[in-house]
Amino acid sequence: MPGWALVSAILAPIFLLAGLVLGTARQSASYSSTRDTISALGGLGATDRWIMVIGFTGMGICFILTGIGLRPAMMAGRVVMVFGGSVSLISAFFPQPVQGTSAMHGLVAGAAFVALAVWPAFAFRTDDLAPWSLRPTASLVATGIMIGLMFWFATELFNRGDQIGLTERFLAAAECLWPVVVVFNARQLAPVVSHAVTDEPG
Repeated sequence: MPGWALVSAILAPIFLLAGLVLGTARQSASYSSTRDTISALGGLGATDRWIMVIGFTGMGICFILTGIGLRPAMMAGRVVMVFGGSVSLISAFFPQPVQGTSAMHGLVAGAAFVALAVWPAFAFRTDDLAPWSLRPTASLVATGIMIGLMFWFATELFNRGDQIGLTERFLAAAECLWPVVVVFNARQLAPVVSHAVTDEPG
């Protein structure tokens, strides 16, 4: 597995965190990280929205590169991750309006959240040489946790709860950090295995 896949995996949460911290710092006191969405930081009504646009763009590119470079994983999972990164990137260019919501932004952001939650379920291998993070148990548990966080976020969002931002941040953090775990773990394999590409789980 190429070293740049590890770099891109590490940079994805850094882009997210930097965008959140710097973007939030530029907003007025009315913005609440607990209540308001991440998308609002890149919306047309945000102060210095370019900060979060860069965050979304960098994060999306990193997911794309990580999916391409994660060669020990099954191809289907890598494709789903690349798709998730692509729509995450696209979401930066369909911002939320000053008032109301954007259906297109909601569509692409939602697709990104779903893809980045379920890719491990398509990426696992059942052979003995698979790293623990790419075996069925770890992959399905990771997907289950992220789907649980996604439903928590969706419940808050559709019920207009007061923890929309908090639940979204938990979900985004999990989706950014799990690829780092997988890449680090896969890099511990012998080179001949970590460079292997197979579409057959057995």
